[in-house]
Amino acid sequence: MDGPVGMGHLLLEVNPEDAHESQPVVGERGLVAGVARLDNRTELLDALGVPASESAQVADGRLVSMAFDRWGDAVCSHLQGDWALAAWDARTRRLLLARDACGNATLYYHEGKEFFAFASSLKALLALPGVAKEPDRLYLAELLVAWQQDAELTPFKGLRRLVWAHAMEVGPDGRTRIWRHWSPEGREPLRYKRDEEYVESFQERFTHAVRSCLRTRKPVAATLSGGRDSGSVVAMAAPILAARGRVLTAYTSVPWLTADGAGKERLGNEWELAHETAAMAGANVDHRAVDAAGYGVIEGIEHFLGAHDGPSHAASNHYWLQAITETAVRNGAAAVLVGQLGNATVSSSGNGLALLALVQGHAHTAMRLLLHGEANPWLALKRQALKPIVKPGIQAMQRLRSRGSSPWLAWSAVNPQLALELDIAGRMRAADFHPASGAPLLRDEHPLLLGPRIGIGAGIWSEMGARHSVAFLDPTANLSLVEFILRVPDDQFRRHGQRSWLFTRAFRGRLPHAVLEGRRKGLQAADLGKRILRELPAFRQTLESLEAAPAAKEFLDLSRLHRCLDELAARVDPKTTARASQILVRGVGVGLFLRRMM
Repeated sequence: MDGPVGMGHLLLEVNPEDAHESQPVVGERGLVAGVARLDNRTELLDALGVPASESAQVADGRLVSMAFDRWGDAVCSHLQGDWALAAWDARTRRLLLARDACGNATLYYHEGKEFFAFASSLKALLALPGVAKEPDRLYLAELLVAWQQDAELTPFKGLRRLVWAHAMEVGPDGRTRIWRHWSPEGREPLRYKRDEEYVESFQERFTHAVRSCLRTRKPVAATLSGGRDSGSVVAMAAPILAARGRVLTAYTSVPWLTADGAGKERLGNEWELAHETAAMAGANVDHRAVDAAGYGVIEGIEHFLGAHDGPSHAASNHYWLQAITETAVRNGAAAVLVGQLGNATVSSSGNGLALLALVQGHAHTAMRLLLHGEANPWLALKRQALKPIVKPGIQAMQRLRSRGSSPWLAWSAVNPQLALELDIAGRMRAADFHPASGAPLLRDEHPLLLGPRIGIGAGIWSEMGARHSVAFLDPTANLSLVEFILRVPDDQFRRHGQRSWLFTRAFRGRLPHAVLEGRRKGLQAADLGKRILRELPAFRQTLESLEAAPAAKEFLDLSRLHRCLDELAARVDPKTTARASQILVRGVGVGLFLRRMM
């Protein structure tokens, strides 16, 4: 306690320095508490004048407090890693809340009557007297249509999420101010003389990112699919751990039942590709399959609700995520490596459009894309000249034809009346988004530039880890690596028709050819349809219970959920499995959340 402010902290000890952690820290300015796993410890220790002989006794939380003492509100620009902080300046009587640039740590707040509350989980705020447990209609509707545009919303009305890369100040008069402390936009492209220099810089930064996640002396695990992102993390981490005489345990989710949900273009079982990756990474990789045979789909949804205090658009994956997490914890893992942000960073394919580069003022990049971006002159003419002429007209026609319609109803369990009341279609138009035609052609579609929604998914790992006392760490979300990727010219991501060219060059010889060049993406939960049928009575009973819940009827098109289940019971194939994932399971997740509030 410090006057009008109280803070608390529950320690998860992962790294060696954590043994010296004692939060909240009483600094020169005031109390500081938070989540902190810093990637730039060495730089901070040097900047703050900590002697090398004492650095091992300075925990990351203490380091954040020292940084706040030095830089005050500007502290955010000096921190790299997974962090969320609350800092009370007793002299100015101002409270600072902030969250890391990629949203790896979570932070929520509530403006109550004569009090302001903040926490790294919703359940902490929900435990406070006087906090009403009322569902947020817009949040749940956006989740049901898989378009989470309003990133500050949470499942509960009146409880807000501090958006990634943002800071918030609460003044002595109770007024709040929110600002963005980091932005991915407006970065000048790098200009190296040789293509190889981009690869060398990428490898150097990625290695540092992975090494920063391996400070723990306790067992380390990783999730491993048959794809590039998690595969690259394992390929980087295994040799580092091998040099220390340590093992990396890699877990791959595999179907327990027939993978009828995967069509010809998708890979329903990723074990073989993942195993090739594990074998190439090193002899110290202990690769294990997890089929989640003892886990149920509904159980997975309930487990996620318990950890996150809200439903998810990816509810069909919860059972196998639960299985991998609990298996890793049982086997003693203190940290689990993931590649959550990999598609947006390490394996990025860029935009590849010369016209966009030209509009942005990067004539050199535009010329290289025009001359070398495509596999042959015809494809260059088609993509770089014809597409910019034809596509805007096609998009305009698609949007014109769809005016007044609700295209998301084909894959959503949302009650159409609720979507109409909230004007979801109007909100999408205002955001210049349309599910059918996609983004405008000359908008940079780099995932890191798509606004604050990225941090929603990343924060889920933080809360899952908190539930199980394990740290989920994502090297692909390392800020130094992210800032490098944002400055790499687009012609380095696409060359002679090959996408993710930077990644392919960096991992040639370190990942299997089938992983680097493969075009079939893996399908998670490919046996979802058969799993649901094994739980058919439980699903029918759940839907019947939702019929008796007024809140569920308000939010959900329950007749559509029944039809999805009936279609699946009649035939399990890629189409019915996809509808079950997008409509049935996601809808059940929202329904069970609402039922908990009754």
